[in-house]
Amino acid sequence: MKRYIKIITALTFFGIILFSSITQAQDKPFNEDFSSYEIGASPRSIKTNGVAIIMHPQGQDGKWLLVKDQATYKLNRLTAFPARFILEFDVLAMAESIKDIAPVCFGFVKDNAAREHLSNAGAFIQLHYRDADAVNIGNYELKKETGTTFDLASTTNRPLHVKLDVDGTQMAVYLDDTKLAETELFAPKAAKYFYFSGPWQYDNGSKLFISNIKTTL
Repeated sequence: MKRYIKIITALTFFGIILFSSITQAQDKPFNEDFSSYEIGASPRSIKTNGVAIIMHPQGQDGKWLLVKDQATYKLNRLTAFPARFILEFDVLAMAESIKDIAPVCFGFVKDNAAREHLSNAGAFIQLHYRDADAVNIGNYELKKETGTTFDLASTTNRPLHVKLDVDGTQMAVYLDDTKLAETELFAPKAAKYFYFSGPWQYDNGSKLFISNIKTTL
């Protein structure tokens, strides 16, 4: 009898350790500024259906991920984000005119597969660069969408800071510390995996980059 009690105790102990390890892995922050990668390298921290290349845009500080047209990028992490977290990153649009870049979108979906180009998937934010000031925020699965404005033209050739503050089913969206929305964008207990989708098309040599990805859990 004592032997079985010892076995059960040992299994319980290892189960606690395993659960603790999984919880710690799930709650580990994701921070990436690509500083550890050489120019031209493909970062292991990012997965995509296209090509991931690290570059140093002229006149800018640090290293950036080049966002290709018709490509979607996701974080290379196994677990979904917890119910409460903040994700921040910078977007750099390099162009003669912001209207040279077709709309781009980013947000959160239920899985971390990177097999195709996503457009307004899951809980999304879409920057309408062609319009120079239009932003759409929504989740078509919940039949929710709202349109708002932000001066995207003023962000040409400089970093635009994005902050997504998620609390359960709610998300607050900030661009350069300006709060654009705070609304219900997730179903209860929905898994949340971040994605960033490049535009369908670039014109006149324009380019888009992202960097300085940071999570607060």
